[in-house]
Amino acid sequence: MVKQLFGILRLHFRQRRYFRISTAMDIESVSGFILDLGGGPASFFSAMFPRPEQVILAEIDYKKAHQAKQKQPSLYVVVADGQRLPLSDRSVEATVCNSVIEHVNCPGLFAAEIRRVSKRFFLQTPNVSFPFEFHSYIPIPLFHFIPFTWLRRFVSRMFGGNFDYINSVKYVSERQLKEFFPEAQVTRESFIGLTKSFYVQK
Repeated sequence: MVKQLFGILRLHFRQRRYFRISTAMDIESVSGFILDLGGGPASFFSAMFPRPEQVILAEIDYKKAHQAKQKQPSLYVVVADGQRLPLSDRSVEATVCNSVIEHVNCPGLFAAEIRRVSKRFFLQTPNVSFPFEFHSYIPIPLFHFIPFTWLRRFVSRMFGGNFDYINSVKYVSERQLKEFFPEAQVTRESFIGLTKSFYVQK
């Protein structure tokens, strides 16, 4: 029941986010290639964009990349590390990156690659201060602030969460985002009056 509720909320946020991307960047009028960076099994941007043949989905996980290609055969799918993209400078018209930068080892290098290959970009990352951790499906406010690893692992196991995945999250602050993307606009996504995520757009 909890996972279903979180799943519904996640779909709601993704649909709202796509609308934001579509209107703010006029993304559906782009004629060149769009990079879906860290797009996983094509469950967000590539699933909603009406012309998947324009999308290059770059994913570090081979299994997820394979799932994306099976789901949408017209996608260009590349297995690649976002910190070392096999793309030329400014070779894509736009990059969309949803909830990925908080999972990489070197977010500054990741940001530099986005800026290098993209003419425009839109990035989203969650805010550490938001009380619920949407990576986890764990219905306990401030779960990600529990100080002891063993206790977080125990709670995660109780609710069927993937602890290794949850524990890999390294939140990026608003200040860091402004440093990584100095030419971009950083705004906030709000939910119930609180900042749920940050948007970075150029």
